[in-house]
Amino acid sequence: MSVKLDIGLQHASCVDFDGRGVLILGASGSGKSTLALACISIGAMLVGDDYVDLRVQDGAIVAKRPPNIAGLIEVAKVGVLNCDYIGSSKLALAIDISQSEVERIPPRRHVALQDCDIPLIYGANIPYLHSVAYQFVTAGRADV
Repeated sequence: MSVKLDIGLQHASCVDFDGRGVLILGASGSGKSTLALACISIGAMLVGDDYVDLRVQDGAIVAKRPPNIAGLIEVAKVGVLNCDYIGSSKLALAIDISQSEVERIPPRRHVALQDCDIPLIYGANIPYLHSVAYQFVTAGRADV
């Protein structure tokens, strides 16, 4: 199963774990910034909060930070915080936090941009999702 993405500015957040980007998709208010902040708390770097620019580069999907929000992350009921950031990241995973998984062992899903794709997981109501994201991009999903 594959979901199509569009080139250009997207309503999403993105963090990077040592060169492996996690694209965080979801409706407004679904927790994209909260998940990004949780990932940052375990060592990720912010690429972009709330908006990222998606491109295909050298056969990979790359997320780039919009210049007007570089190094800023919005935290509900706190305000806008400064944080360390990087300019871009090659994506390794997409998480849709508006979607709930119903299968214990779900089918493999992907998001695609042009002829490139990356794995997609539905993340709503998954505890410790930031740790799941880290483990997924560093070790991958097992073939069982």
